Amino acid sequence: MAVSSPKITEIQAAAERLGLKPQAVFDKNFPKTPWAKTGMLLVEKQTPKEQVINKLAKQLQKIRSDSQQQVQK
Repeated sequence: MAVSSPKITEIQAAAERLGLKPQAVFDKNFPKTPWAKTGMLLVEKQTPKEQVINKLAKQLQKIRSDSQQQVQK
């Protein structure tokens, strides 16, 4: 269900579509890569984490397929 290298803005758009009220924090990083500011996204927890991740993954797939279709037109 995963897409390769999703950007935080894509994940934020997917969360907005799901009504999760996302809040992006762009200056965060993983401890192993302190030089790479990949960011993080906080969402309103409505269901268990695994369900939220699965729903976000499906939305990301839809966003990617929609953008690819627009490029082909």
